[in-house]
Amino acid sequence: MSAPAVPPLVAPLAGLRVLEWSDSIAGAYAGRLLRDVGASVTRVGGAASLGKGAEMDLFLHHGKDTATAELAELPALAAARGVDVVVLELPDAPVGELLSRFGDAVVVVITPWGLDGPWSGTGRPWSEFTLQVDSGSMSMRGSMASHPIMTGSSEPLWVAGAMAAGAATAALQGGPQGRLIDVCLLEVTSYAMNLFQDIAAAVVKTPQEPFTHRVRLSPSVEPAADGWVGFNLASAQNHQDFLVLIERPEWLADEQMSTFIGRYLRYDEWTAAVRAWTVQHTVAEIVALAGQFRIPCAPVHNGQTVLADEQVVQRGFYAPLPGQTFLVPQPPMLFGGQRPARSTDPAPAAGPAPVAMGSGAPFAGLRVLDLGTWWVGAYVGSTLGAFGADVVKVESTRRIDGSRTLGGVPQSQDHWWECGNFYLGVNFDKRNVSIDFSHAEGRELLVRLISEADVLIENYAPRVLESVGLDWEAVHALNPRLVMLRMPAFGLSGPRRDMVGYAQTVEQFSGLCWRTGYPGGDPTNPQGPADPMGGASCFFALAAALRRSRATGEGVLVESALAEGALTMSAEQVIRWSAHQELLERRGNRADDVDLQGIFAARGEQRWVGVTVSSDVQWHALLEVTGLTALAEDPQLGTRAGRQARAEELEKLVAGWVADRDAAEAVERLLARGVPAALLRDLRFVHTHPHLAARGSFELTEVPHAGVVPLPTLPFRRADQPSWLTRRPPLLGEHNEEILTGELGLGPTELARLAELGVIGTAPHGS
Repeated sequence: MSAPAVPPLVAPLAGLRVLEWSDSIAGAYAGRLLRDVGASVTRVGGAASLGKGAEMDLFLHHGKDTATAELAELPALAAARGVDVVVLELPDAPVGELLSRFGDAVVVVITPWGLDGPWSGTGRPWSEFTLQVDSGSMSMRGSMASHPIMTGSSEPLWVAGAMAAGAATAALQGGPQGRLIDVCLLEVTSYAMNLFQDIAAAVVKTPQEPFTHRVRLSPSVEPAADGWVGFNLASAQNHQDFLVLIERPEWLADEQMSTFIGRYLRYDEWTAAVRAWTVQHTVAEIVALAGQFRIPCAPVHNGQTVLADEQVVQRGFYAPLPGQTFLVPQPPMLFGGQRPARSTDPAPAAGPAPVAMGSGAPFAGLRVLDLGTWWVGAYVGSTLGAFGADVVKVESTRRIDGSRTLGGVPQSQDHWWECGNFYLGVNFDKRNVSIDFSHAEGRELLVRLISEADVLIENYAPRVLESVGLDWEAVHALNPRLVMLRMPAFGLSGPRRDMVGYAQTVEQFSGLCWRTGYPGGDPTNPQGPADPMGGASCFFALAAALRRSRATGEGVLVESALAEGALTMSAEQVIRWSAHQELLERRGNRADDVDLQGIFAARGEQRWVGVTVSSDVQWHALLEVTGLTALAEDPQLGTRAGRQARAEELEKLVAGWVADRDAAEAVERLLARGVPAALLRDLRFVHTHPHLAARGSFELTEVPHAGVVPLPTLPFRRADQPSWLTRRPPLLGEHNEEILTGELGLGPTELARLAELGVIGTAPHGS
């Protein structure tokens, strides 16, 4: 008997009309996502090319209509077409009343400095590179023996695009007062790349001197017999198992080798031992052996090798655009087990009529069960809470959110589990109940909560919920109107389905590591962006599903794999390989779409100046500022290609000029002549950045046991909501009584009995 036919996917945003004005990957990818899930997108202006090649332009703009209009004409065009969303990416905040003329449409404005703050609207020169410098993220990437390095795949721009699309889709479901969304690229870059080090520094009271040190994660990307392999030790058990894996069990009794800090103190000895073992084995052998210990481990792919990986092949993640031969990533999300398909046909003309939501927050009235962990899962829950949902985070005293263990607070400290910088950074606007659902009585409590919820989110390994009988079929039977978001590392299908993976793992797997690093050096973890990209992709997919589900009352399973968000960010590698057989490599701080770019040491300890030149005007301005005007007479340096060909020579000349100067003074002189430049910030104290502090990008918040910490909340804002923060991060089990007694009706005796059994509690088991 043949399998029953699967009904065609109903695009969640069918009927939505969007205008897009995009200057970079950020705006273009926001439009790409909206189009992929059914919206009709018309691109009306912006950059003629996104700077990453014709094929990348085709990928990001495929399926969009085009029209021509001046910026000032957009409000009238939007009104004439009945547009619902406007994606507006500009080089600076617009002047005048442009943004007030779009009626009830959601307007998402993407700019480098945002719509307010001291640098907004000033025409301050910038580049993608100088934003990375200014954000602080480069202060931790690279070697202390050399210069800091940027990430290699424009990751902050991809994250900004995904966040913009998600914020727009959420805002559509709320009242008319919050329909202007301000996306600041500097904020996004700081949020996505700094690993909440501001919070860690505040908790442990780190002094501002010395400047933060750049260190290589170890183990991370290591050489194998036939390539490169990546590790991520996310728990104490992972550390112990890794020592057994590399055949150094004697180090189990070595207290120094059991900590990150200890291994860095003996870095040469540690690294030699790790690599002596890895080079004896193939990548496939290492991944298989590590999998037996459940150590997060993955091959380090590039644009060629990833196309042969069994996981992406079986999931069909790469395919040519209609009418083209080169390969591009498919939408990183599935609805009801189906991935949206791209075609050259017009977007669906109609979809479900959106539910009238009144004047409140978009997700007011929604009950969300948040089983999300680490950064990616917690981001979705907190963003739902920021948009008005009642979010209940579920943890277990036997299985606390792993993000509680990070931040440098020793486990000998009182309530150490309430001081984790990742946990505090991404778990605001939610309540917390502790339930061990591996216990029969805990499972029953979770079932009762699921039965009354509107949304269930989780990013465990797929086996976790399935092992207690709570897969999609089970929860759908319990609650047919429930929308369930599952965020596994590699997806719910394919041979890597059950592999454990975190941000570092999928950065290695996707090719992001391959493109980050010094020319000719080792692939390097970007350290961060895969998680916020995954979280933003998941939130967008869920917000789109909710728009349809709230209109129809029908529940749906939404799947968005962490790895596929990372693979999207590395799209350029696959596109260039499949189109031209060109294998993109590591280039340090250089880039194809600029004339000259680098970071240069100034006077003083670890004082660095980042500089980008991307036009003839900027080139001549640089020569005048630095006194190198004689180079203007060199005909070979009259073109971008000529300047790129002599990059090493030019970088040495600029380095010589910067070396004798105060870093801040050098930056101001360059900016005054229109050359993008930035001072390298210490990521531990980026909350004191003059522009970010003036915008209120961080909210100083009193947290029990941790003290006053700078919370970044979300790196975009709603016009009528200057603060996202309505609840500080909750303590473990803080709302047990409020939820289990107040909502489920359990009495004090029953709560005490459950606590005695370890089903509920307020401290990790064994602490």
